[in-house]
Amino acid sequence: MTGERITLSAWIYAAMAVLAIFGALADAAFVIPITAVLIILYIAIEVRRIPRAQQIAGFVLLLIGTAGALIGGEGQAVIADGIARSRTFLVLFFAVAWLQPPVSLSPALRATRETIVTQPPGRRYLYLASGVHVLGAVLNIAGFSLLTTIVDKDTPMDGTLRRRLSLALMQGFTAASCWSPFYIGTIVVLVAVPSLTWVEIAPYGVAMATILIAGNWVRDRIGRGKTSRQATARETVPLSRAHAIRAAGILITLIILVTTLVETLHASIPVVLGLLAPPFGLIWYWTIARARSTAPRTVTVGAVPELAHRVIAALPTLRNESLVFVAANVLGVGVASAVPTENLGDAFTTLIPWADARIIAIILIFLACGSIGLHPVIVVVSLSAILPPEALGLPDLIVGLTYMGCWGMSTMISPFSGTTLFMSRVTGVPGHIISWRWAPMVALTSAGLVAICVISARHLLA
Repeated sequence: MTGERITLSAWIYAAMAVLAIFGALADAAFVIPITAVLIILYIAIEVRRIPRAQQIAGFVLLLIGTAGALIGGEGQAVIADGIARSRTFLVLFFAVAWLQPPVSLSPALRATRETIVTQPPGRRYLYLASGVHVLGAVLNIAGFSLLTTIVDKDTPMDGTLRRRLSLALMQGFTAASCWSPFYIGTIVVLVAVPSLTWVEIAPYGVAMATILIAGNWVRDRIGRGKTSRQATARETVPLSRAHAIRAAGILITLIILVTTLVETLHASIPVVLGLLAPPFGLIWYWTIARARSTAPRTVTVGAVPELAHRVIAALPTLRNESLVFVAANVLGVGVASAVPTENLGDAFTTLIPWADARIIAIILIFLACGSIGLHPVIVVVSLSAILPPEALGLPDLIVGLTYMGCWGMSTMISPFSGTTLFMSRVTGVPGHIISWRWAPMVALTSAGLVAICVISARHLLA
């Protein structure tokens, strides 16, 4: 059993997640205000541990949203609604937390990692981007963390090579927000554009993600420096058939279980993941521990509570994400209650009369907001609230596809995004260096490719 203490805020977060899942499955409306209160308590306890810059940004967004709600004349109700809406996203974070420990210990996934990171320089970028895309698309940040060992700050490496490989990992990982139901970006967009279903938009998202990875690989091949080409390659470690089958089996099983439960329970993906991830993670963790131990009976008794303790004790580390998502939702509903959507939509379409130009304008808004540190959830929630698809004069599918394509590139150029902060911890490079010096060329390339993909889709579907 781990010695890490479970704090009050950890229990509050766990209670909020369990109640939110129960409320969604039982259609119990009375649970909503209770979860909102628990979210407020959790943030109130943990706010002092949130970095100052994110504290300021979060409170500014909350103040703007509150002001909008008061102007709209529905102050308290709008604010409560904004806080309650964030529970969907916090449940997804809760679900992913149960998968991270078994992912880090899985022999099959660790073998997959070795095969990917030992590829020779000529194809390493593509293998890293594609590998982290597949693993991250199902395992989220747990899959991402598997491969970041290649750019660890303690690994001797030329600076140019570390930059290139870090960008390959970030680009492949964030591209999965174009389609993966396990990503918060996909969930935010599906909530923001409720007429869309994941089955409807996913095929287009997969195609766009493939183009983003391929396009950035070509950009990297063209721009590689001499230092990177002269890097010494490790001997490639082949992936055995047994490990390949097990790794694929884990990913496919999780996908099948999630999609089956979504159709059976008619529940949202975060709710299904929140229901499924704890038992799935516990069984997976127990299986790994049992296989590695010489005392299976001891493992049977101890592995399950060990993982549960470990996951719950770590819930306070979700404080930064919780503040950002609560603030973004309050901002969105607050501004929407104060702004006349119909008039704003008319003004926007009058100012930009061409549909394709409106798509480009949305992409530029994401780039601008990401570069100043605004999380894409703020942009999606705000835009969808004050400029819904009908106000933009664009089909719901096209708007949703634009949002999903822009999500990943905007997180790469934001120094405060979870992806950038995680990569900063791994590489030892400050987040603002990664986002403002390393990532702009990748983001601009991705922006151009997203524009081409979405505009082409609009004309093909017209």
